[in-house]
Amino acid sequence: SELPSATEDATGSRKQMTWSRYGQLLTLTDCSGYQTRYEYNRFGQVTALHREEGLSQYRAYDERGRLVSQQDAAGHETRYEYSVAGDLTAVIHPDGSKQTISYDAAGHPVSTTEGGLTRQMEYDAAGRVTRLVNENGAGTTFTYDLLDRLVQETGFDGRTQRYHYSPTGQLIRSEDENLITLWHYDASDRLAYRTVNDEEAERWQYNERGWLTGVSHLCDGHRVTVQYEYDKQGRMNCERQTVQHPGTGELLWQHATRHDYPEGLATRTPPDNLPPVEWLTYGSGYIAGLKLGDVPLVDFTRDRLHRETQRTSGAYEQNTLYSATGQLLSHTFSDPVLNREYGYNDNGQLVHIRGVHQEEDYRYDGAGRLISARHNDL
Repeated sequence: SELPSATEDATGSRKQMTWSRYGQLLTLTDCSGYQTRYEYNRFGQVTALHREEGLSQYRAYDERGRLVSQQDAAGHETRYEYSVAGDLTAVIHPDGSKQTISYDAAGHPVSTTEGGLTRQMEYDAAGRVTRLVNENGAGTTFTYDLLDRLVQETGFDGRTQRYHYSPTGQLIRSEDENLITLWHYDASDRLAYRTVNDEEAERWQYNERGWLTGVSHLCDGHRVTVQYEYDKQGRMNCERQTVQHPGTGELLWQHATRHDYPEGLATRTPPDNLPPVEWLTYGSGYIAGLKLGDVPLVDFTRDRLHRETQRTSGAYEQNTLYSATGQLLSHTFSDPVLNREYGYNDNGQLVHIRGVHQEEDYRYDGAGRLISARHNDL
């Protein structure tokens, strides 16, 4: 087989794969020996995905190969319906709520309805969206030139924005009410600087390889610049911030942060006049700890999905718990007064946060939009 059985990166992190005789990925074993397994139907579509921590996801398809349902690791099912033409016409969420989509004769979606609220779209003869009406009945209109470029947009709030382009297609002028922005480019078509109402806003600089080496702007007349340096592999190894005198250009302040790449990972950062900050990693870069010089600052513990489950720093401790679908369920701390619990509805929306001395509740409308947030002190 021409398919790889293992890959190894510059850090020595190794992943192993097994394949079916049809070239389908069956298992992927990561650097820690944790495995993800895949199952397929006879048409080669993924029907199941099994991850560590006993988490599995399932998918089902109709006779035309269209996805008709998917079930997450918590057993919540989302179903899909289609028209005879194959267009997605409905999505039924785990809580039973339904989103419906309508199309015009050309196959463009013209309306989406959910929870009794409808969003509408209109198109021109070229199939471009010319008007969008949101669930509140407010509209946004779009105008294009002959090359399909957006030249004007009038938003829900009535504000109009206009865009102008060069003969080669570059944005050279944008207008937003009373703000006029001009965009300027160098000989290599890279953005060089921009002005807002005839005053310079930002300036960009590049090296001979085209890599960004500096971004600057004026603040109270002072030139404030962030400069970047790179190694031969194109990795940024230094970031320097400077402030210059508005009249003489004299350097008034600077601070540099350097980056080292032992074994290919950016895990060591020596700031100016400070001990180096070192990130301790494993595998493909998962963070296991942080040191300042020789002093350990933070240690991280992770589960079999490499998610952070515990963070310790001296006497401080933070524990994190997740749901079967990966949502944050709780934070517990060495100081219990900081503890938090999080709750969700069947659609995965956050509905409450509970603490020792306070609680917050959230409500959503039928379209999934946040409509209220309530805070109570206990």
